[in-house]
Amino acid sequence: MKSLKKHFFRPFGLLMLLPAFLFFACATPQKAPLDNSRINVGFDCDDTLIFSTPAFEIADKSGAEPYSDAWWSVVNSSDEGNSIVKKAAKAILEKHQKKGDQIYVITSRGETGGGILRNYLNKTFGIKKENVFFTNRKADKIRELDIKIYYGDSDSDIEAAMDAGAKGVRILRSPRSSYQSKNNPGIYNEKIIPNSEE
Repeated sequence: MKSLKKHFFRPFGLLMLLPAFLFFACATPQKAPLDNSRINVGFDCDDTLIFSTPAFEIADKSGAEPYSDAWWSVVNSSDEGNSIVKKAAKAILEKHQKKGDQIYVITSRGETGGGILRNYLNKTFGIKKENVFFTNRKADKIRELDIKIYYGDSDSDIEAAMDAGAKGVRILRSPRSSYQSKNNPGIYNEKIIPNSEE
């Protein structure tokens, strides 16, 4: 009889412990899976993030030699209160920020006075100052920063993205822009953001 009880209560006792085991197993915090979907994303500045023709017009009227250091200094210090944020581009940028993507700006502006532009982009878009780069060799910088998507208004922006192995996405240029060269949306069958002119 004792032997029978022994064999009967052994599995019964294990069954009694099962709910407690399941409770602690479920209550133990589980590590969240690593999010590998975050990427590096780049934006052009002029006519992509901002309608900056007013800043360039101020530089043109300053008397400084166009494209000289003095001229670029005026341009880079004139966006505040003059250039206009492009709503569609800002909405896209904010989606990337919410996702946790790293945001970069690569502009072909001259770097003289660039600290003021960095401050403006940081204040207006929340872009890290150290993530703003001035260069005419955009493809090299896109490749160096391992940027996966690059947004721009110009044919050359899309070309740079393609050359670097990134996805180029077209932000439409405002018809009011003073710069209308290299403006052929869809020429590379790139994705175009509709209604992104302003």
